[in-house]
Amino acid sequence: HKGFLEKIDQKLSNEKFVNGAPPKVIEGERKKKADAEAKIKALEESLERL
Repeated sequence: HKGFLEKIDQKLSNEKFVNGAPPKVIEGERKKKADAEAKIKALEESLERL
């Protein structure tokens, strides 16, 4: 999951991508990032309970 998140971060921090991509695409990437972060957080919390 973290590798996936890094890819999205790279896209969102790439000015050419952000300036050239349609708003829908940017919104989709941000949503993917939020979903991935939520999953990672949930996984980390469940690992702490073990």
